[in-house]
Amino acid sequence: MNHVPDDVIDSIDAFGESLLGGSPVQVEGRLRGDLRLRIVPRDGRTAVLRYETEHTRAPPTLRDRGPFVTTIVDGVDDRLRSWGVVPAAAYEHVETTDSTHTYGGQLQLP
Repeated sequence: MNHVPDDVIDSIDAFGESLLGGSPVQVEGRLRGDLRLRIVPRDGRTAVLRYETEHTRAPPTLRDRGPFVTTIVDGVDDRLRSWGVVPAAAYEHVETTDSTHTYGGQLQLP
């Protein structure tokens, strides 16, 4: 079962296609009510993937939020891999603003 919304999959596919053309695009999407992602290309070889989540706690890594979040993140990583992108080993807590926690990791582009 795919827990990543179709519109996010489509955005990741557009990102992958843009990599083939040499001009990677930024991606933003809502994975569920309390979880969003943003991919920002950097230098043609890397991009930053940030997840924002609204929750009462901020564990050290996003996957520490539990199995359902892990399934979603794994789905995103698998889709990125299908385009030759190497995902981050972990998405670590970067900052908290109010009740929104940001997790980030670096992607290696093909």
